[in-house]
Amino acid sequence: MKKETKRKAFKFYRSYYDVYNELNDKDKLKFIEALLDRQFQGIKPNELSDMVKFAYVSQEHSIDLQVKGYEAATGRKLNPYQAPYGGGIEGGLGGPLQEEKEKEKEKEKVESTYVVDFEKLLLIFNRILGKKAKVVSVKAKKQLRQRLKEGFEKPDIVTALKNASKDQFHIDSNYKFLTLEFITRPDKLEKFLNMSDFKIKRKHI
Repeated sequence: MKKETKRKAFKFYRSYYDVYNELNDKDKLKFIEALLDRQFQGIKPNELSDMVKFAYVSQEHSIDLQVKGYEAATGRKLNPYQAPYGGGIEGGLGGPLQEEKEKEKEKEKVESTYVVDFEKLLLIFNRILGKKAKVVSVKAKKQLRQRLKEGFEKPDIVTALKNASKDQFHIDSNYKFLTLEFITRPDKLEKFLNMSDFKIKRKHI
């Protein structure tokens, strides 16, 4: 049966490919089906076998971020029956007026998501790295807003910074290359956000 979707594309990260290659042929198919159904249909997988479930869960945060980013940018739910904006199966009385109110609330929520307190971000950045940076570059601001539109959240930036601060390369270079512009690049943010196995090398006050 053909599955309809309005979404045209999504980013297929290297980490998806890495876990895919750890599976046998049968489980590979199930993993890809679960990934595609979530990205294009908004359907969260269930009843996955142990290995497929392990592979999917290891990438679930990244997958959900992409879905959330698409839904926030378009104002459209991939799976309206799972979490409708208003009306529908789970929408109570609903109706056009209720639906319009829900859309306004969602719009306000989306807009507030992209508002960043750069002064606060700079304070956090300096505290984590022991730096005395004075400004956030225009490029870093632009990249950060773009990452938020893609589905990343503000706490993700802080988590990535903390993880990167424990990376031996950055410790050895005294954080010379670890800037807000660097950490908000899509590949770097994805990399350091998903690294949770660093041993703490240095304490910050």
